[in-house]
Amino acid sequence: MAQNACSPYSEMDEENPISKWEFSGNFGYYKASSYHAEFYNAAPYNVNNLNYVFGNTYWYNDIKNDFTEYANRDSFWVEEYPTKMKYNAAMMGGFSLRYNRSEMVSFNLHFNFAKLHLIDIVNFQVYPAYPGEVESYVPCEVFGTESRSNIDFTVMFAFSPEKPFSAIAELGFNLNNALVKESRIRILGYDYNLVDVYGSGGYVPNTGNDGFTVRQGGIGFGLSSAAGIRYRMSPDFAVEWVMNLYYTRVKLEGYEEEYGMHYGTLLRLVMSSRMISQL
Repeated sequence: MAQNACSPYSEMDEENPISKWEFSGNFGYYKASSYHAEFYNAAPYNVNNLNYVFGNTYWYNDIKNDFTEYANRDSFWVEEYPTKMKYNAAMMGGFSLRYNRSEMVSFNLHFNFAKLHLIDIVNFQVYPAYPGEVESYVPCEVFGTESRSNIDFTVMFAFSPEKPFSAIAELGFNLNNALVKESRIRILGYDYNLVDVYGSGGYVPNTGNDGFTVRQGGIGFGLSSAAGIRYRMSPDFAVEWVMNLYYTRVKLEGYEEEYGMHYGTLLRLVMSSRMISQL
């Protein structure tokens, strides 16, 4: 039966009631690889490290005075850096554009964003030890914040797409952009920036120099995959729940050559181009 070219359903094939183009809003969470989290642990082998803070005379004197006043000790050193620093699970959101080649095969372009946080402990040992202790430690928080964007180009396969509930699977290529928002350590209540924003002159108090902007991070790449279920309520609307698995490089200095495994889960609200045009 011929279709009317003016009909709002004219973009559908006779054998395929699903719109060729679909759009989705995505909501879920993201758990990044712990391998790249080590970038933030303040150890000497990292670009953002505690030696940078201790190497500034003004900061070091402030820290020494704080240990004397608050810890009642003037002899201290770093005993242990974090060895298993982890990203906290973060909310992830974004949108997707889909072209349905058929009811079983689709091409997807996903854009998703997450803001990642990390926190762990650097242990300072103080001397002499406190009464009743063989060794005494002062734990200090080291923390970071990072924005992470993922762009995925995938092919999706639907199994039994004629049914309301169907299994779906995706495989494709990932581009990601990591941007370090902060990398700091908190020593006895005072925050110190581990990122060198002052250059060769270093931090000097009472000069009005707030430092310059330093961009750390960049573009990484790898593989993207997903598997889940779809509930199609109508030809124009569906709900999808998927588990995401990424195997990617992330461009953080010193860690950009190795791949890490990242996880996520997303709820997608999928609307056809017809439905969007009628909103």
